[in-house]
Amino acid sequence: MITKLMPNNSTYDKADITVSGNVKGFEDLGDISEEQFKVRQDSLRILMANFGQANPAQSIYECAHEWSSKFKTTSGLVKYYKTYYNKAK
Repeated sequence: MITKLMPNNSTYDKADITVSGNVKGFEDLGDISEEQFKVRQDSLRILMANFGQANPAQSIYECAHEWSSKFKTTSGLVKYYKTYYNKAK
């Protein structure tokens, strides 16, 4: 049996995948409320849109986790990230 790949499918050598750092997975978040989870989710979306290309994902996830444990809104998040987490020049 021959399986044809769709034009947008691609294959890759999984040996080239590297892992750098330890990012907290959902199961490592502990007991967080639905409200905190929503703030974390929104924080990740905002940080990835603003800094995802130039900064390591680990710092983005750490910032979103810390932010959502302290605040109930995303207002001020970008400035907070720039001040405490932004390592890109």
